[in-house]
Amino acid sequence: MIRKSSRRGRQRGQSSAEYVIVTMLAVLVLVQGGDSSPINQLASAMKDAYRGFAYAISYSTNLNAL
Repeated sequence: MIRKSSRRGRQRGQSSAEYVIVTMLAVLVLVQGGDSSPINQLASAMKDAYRGFAYAISYSTNLNAL
């Protein structure tokens, strides 16, 4: 019985290592690419949305809630 539990522990360690490697590769793929990377595109879209929101708030003259 002791052998089974040690074997399971090694399998858990191996699956954790595989998970870390796959996650690191996925992050590397998303970050690489300069301005055309998905992360940079997402950040740019969020900045544009915030600029529009800030402009709408600053343009509003009626600050009272309905």
